[in-house]
Amino acid sequence: MSEEKTNNIEIDLGQFFKSIIKGFKSLLKLLIKALLFYKKKWVLFSILFVAGAIGGYFLEKAFALNKRHKQEIILEPKYDTTSYIYEFVDNLNIKFKDKLFLKEIDLDSTDIKYLKKITLEPIIQSKDVLDELQRTYKGQNFFNQFMDGYEDEALNSEKYKSFFKNHKLTLIFKGGNENNAKVSKQLLGFISSNEYYNKELSLTLKQTKSNLEKNKETLVFVEEYLKKLSKKPFNQNKEIIVVGGDSEIPTIASLLDRKESLMRIISFQEKLLELDTKLFDIIEYGNVVRHPVGIHKRIIVLLPVLLCFFVSIIFLFKNSTGKLENFINN
Repeated sequence: MSEEKTNNIEIDLGQFFKSIIKGFKSLLKLLIKALLFYKKKWVLFSILFVAGAIGGYFLEKAFALNKRHKQEIILEPKYDTTSYIYEFVDNLNIKFKDKLFLKEIDLDSTDIKYLKKITLEPIIQSKDVLDELQRTYKGQNFFNQFMDGYEDEALNSEKYKSFFKNHKLTLIFKGGNENNAKVSKQLLGFISSNEYYNKELSLTLKQTKSNLEKNKETLVFVEEYLKKLSKKPFNQNKEIIVVGGDSEIPTIASLLDRKESLMRIISFQEKLLELDTKLFDIIEYGNVVRHPVGIHKRIIVLLPVLLCFFVSIIFLFKNSTGKLENFINN
């Protein structure tokens, strides 16, 4: 019995391997036939490929996605408004469903009909992060550990968004419309009208203006005092004017340091009062322009392949039908 079983197993394995070899030979024959067929019809398929590529190009030009429009605006948030602006933009998809919100920003459903997407992203500048770290942790050198430990992918995370100076607001529209430019204008106007941040801005400007006047008066006083010291040696029996700590007696060196410090502060305050009078600055206000999606490369390849495949199926079906008729007749 055991010998018969062994013989049966050997026969089954032999038939199994023969079937595999037979299948492999059939597949090889099929591949050779296919290659010979395409070699024979190479002129036809070359024409189909070129025609398909040309058709794919014109199809892409008429494709709906290629009619998209885009607007890019570079913003520089001020007074810690970065998080507020990002949160506002992130929630716009929900806000646009609210008719009261649309009315508040002077838009309606027809104005945002073609709006597909709005994004806000930081413009990655490693220097911005280093400057922010230096301002926050004065006296520490972050350059080496920053360059060793951080990459662009990490810098693009939520943690560092407020560190960057400039941010790009992008609006994608499904098609051209005269109201597309109105969307960004109304949104930026709404952001800049935030009551809380405007109160904070007004208070900051008011305090800065007051401090600027005081610093200018102090600077005048220091300069006059330096003139007196340069003309006449300092006499300790006369009245002493303390500029530094309670125990410090002013010297020309200390007064010069104080003058330099005041000039830096005054320059910063004048710049703030002149340039930083809004919640954000618009660095670059781009127009709504045509935005090709660039999908034609796929269509140019895909369409010729589909045409060649379709024609191959037709030839295969025709050949198979002829063989079937011969089989039936015989």
